Amino acid sequence: MSSENRKSPRLPADVKVDYRTVGSFITDYTRNISQGGIFIRTSLPLDVGERVRLRLTLPDGDAPFALDGVVKWVSTLKDREQHPPGMGIEFVDFTDEVKKKLEDMVKAYGPG
Repeated sequence: MSSENRKSPRLPADVKVDYRTVGSFITDYTRNISQGGIFIRTSLPLDVGERVRLRLTLPDGDAPFALDGVVKWVSTLKDREQHPPGMGIEFVDFTDEVKKKLEDMVKAYGPG
């Protein structure tokens, strides 16, 4: 997704994220985060359009919080020159409480 299509700026972030796939529970790390989504570094991305339940672990040690997302794009090992392998996920259907946590997390990674 190009930066022109993004609704909010992405900031570099190394946040632990857990998610479930068919038959597996996976832990990976983000590459960047925004109030609208994340990029998860993984060599085994899910399919575009697939819904996923995520659990993000905040860097300050707070308990993980859960939210839903949809895979919007993937980057494979053969695309490595342009992007590291992984998947871009857009957050969907989140509560005001989760929105506030996301805002706080993004501010923690922002300048200043």
